[in-house]
Amino acid sequence: MKQRYCKSCQVPEVQIDIDFYIEHDRVVSDELYEKRVAICMECSALLNNKTCRFSGELVTYRAMIKEKGCPFPTTRKW
Repeated sequence: MKQRYCKSCQVPEVQIDIDFYIEHDRVVSDELYEKRVAICMECSALLNNKTCRFSGELVTYRAMIKEKGCPFPTTRKW
């Protein structure tokens, strides 16, 4: 299995195995992904245009995975 490095961070220590999620049909549709990312990009909890303050994950990763949801503490945004 090929490992992909985080393109946002540009450091080899951060690795995300997207292939696992794709192979097991655990990713959302492209349309839903785009909606989720757009919401995250407008969120007050977005750090450095890439990371969620509450989950600590890259928003582009979190928005892709079916099982994940918005971790905003008062009201989930998606």
